[in-house]
Amino acid sequence: MAGRAPWVGSCCGPGRSRNRSASATACVPHPTLLWTERRSTRSCSTWAAPRRCWPVWSGSGAPWPRRRASVDRHHATAQNGSPERAVARSGGPVHSGGIQQRGDQIGNVRVRRGRRRSHVIQVRRLRIVRPKHPGVLILLVGFLALIAVGTVLLMLPISSRPEGSAGLLRSLFTATSAVCVTGLVVIDTRDFWSPFGQVVIVALIQLGGLGFMTSATLLLLVFGRRVSMGQRTIAGQSAGSLGVESVKVVIRRIILVTIALEVIGFVVLTGGFAISAGRLGGSEVWRGLFTSVSAFNNAGFDIEGGGRSVTGYANNPLVLWTLAALTVAGGTGYAVWWDLKTARRWMRLHLNTKLVIATSGVLVALGTLEIFLREGFRDDSLGTLSPPVAFFAAAAESIYARTSGFTAFALNDKEPETLLVLMGLMFIGGASGSTAGGIKLTTFSALGFAIIASVRGDEHVNAFGREIPWRQINRALSVALLSVAIVFTSTFLLSIAHDGEFIDIMFEAVSAFATCGLSTGITGSLNEAGQLIIIVTMFIGRVGPLTIALALAERLGRPNRLRYAEAELNIG
Repeated sequence: MAGRAPWVGSCCGPGRSRNRSASATACVPHPTLLWTERRSTRSCSTWAAPRRCWPVWSGSGAPWPRRRASVDRHHATAQNGSPERAVARSGGPVHSGGIQQRGDQIGNVRVRRGRRRSHVIQVRRLRIVRPKHPGVLILLVGFLALIAVGTVLLMLPISSRPEGSAGLLRSLFTATSAVCVTGLVVIDTRDFWSPFGQVVIVALIQLGGLGFMTSATLLLLVFGRRVSMGQRTIAGQSAGSLGVESVKVVIRRIILVTIALEVIGFVVLTGGFAISAGRLGGSEVWRGLFTSVSAFNNAGFDIEGGGRSVTGYANNPLVLWTLAALTVAGGTGYAVWWDLKTARRWMRLHLNTKLVIATSGVLVALGTLEIFLREGFRDDSLGTLSPPVAFFAAAAESIYARTSGFTAFALNDKEPETLLVLMGLMFIGGASGSTAGGIKLTTFSALGFAIIASVRGDEHVNAFGREIPWRQINRALSVALLSVAIVFTSTFLLSIAHDGEFIDIMFEAVSAFATCGLSTGITGSLNEAGQLIIIVTMFIGRVGPLTIALALAERLGRPNRLRYAEAELNIG
């Protein structure tokens, strides 16, 4: 056969040929006919030239042009059982058009299927099996179980003093306030509860401050039990960590930092109480330990007696600012601690850390100015102190109001403007994943930046050189609106159950929801219905925002895959 390449063999089948001596062959159109066959459908259908077999080139180059030829589909199917590729056994690497391709294996031939008749592939819809016990329910059941155990312990005769009798409602109210780290009490902690009852309260504060899942995971680690992935996820989210890959390490660090800060606070507060009392005894030591745990967990419980909180230490900056430091540390959260330790520079900080620091600074400054200007010159308030001491007391009160619930001055006769500012600080609260309550600083700051973007006409929400996704803006808006609805409902029900000033009732409802613990003094005068309303509000305030955020993140409801046509609304 003159002019034919030496590697072309005899025909393999009707109108085909194969090189028997070649290491690998594939039936392809003759290279001289490729252009003719691809010119038009008519020439391809009327061309009667035989199709010949050409070997798969195994060398470093190809004798024909480097173009991918279409392998005969039936021949490829006959050799390999698959229309997608033909397999030929050879000793060396197989190339397509003389060029090594990624993913090529020995004996593989790349083919082009060409035009095919379209066909329909039926895809069975996957059945999504959702968990029967989602993480949100675990959190709810965990907190309820902790409250139930605390209620039973406080109902024991050993928990109250001999002259007192703790009933079911009192014990339930105190246990809920301790687990939810609120600080609202219907009876004074020092005057009514025995030392055993105070130990139960401080234990509930510690467990409630750490969070149920964090505490449960810690117990599993202590007893050497395996922690499941679901438990790691929930514990990491409740602890405020940005990831769950090393939740064991995160929880160990949280425990170590918590113990270290509480021990430091215990030593300093014990010294401050000893200086004020003029002696160092067991009472000062126990008060230092109890108050340190309460301050770090933002609980607001105290054992000073008489329901006066720390108003007697307005002239003692050591006590006031130690409480403020513990309050800030507990209301910041692990994620911010670790980011500050590892980044060490403002530009390297995570956006979450920047928002927490900036928003906290602005709120403390505004609250300090308002409290000092409204209360610093009143004789029945901070006016009895020197201006510097009054200013520092106002700053401490601005910090307490957002999270812990301690108070440096009585609130029963304060100006309505001051109470409104304190309600705003309580409603915002502290950082996510911390011991503080409220809607959280990141929620408030995200909504603030969204308002700024809307006013400026920006379609994207930016903060500190980063863009906040709209899905997180929607979550923040959902948390804020639901929180407003909860406070509104609680205020409405309290106004029906209790006969008092509306500003005091609203202040009590906001304090209960924000788990702050500040009160104008009406908590002890609430009837049974009012106490039950506060109990429910405290519980929702502690687990509500977290539960809402987790529910939105886990998408417990089936998402709507349909997208409808847009329609403009008249806004404003």
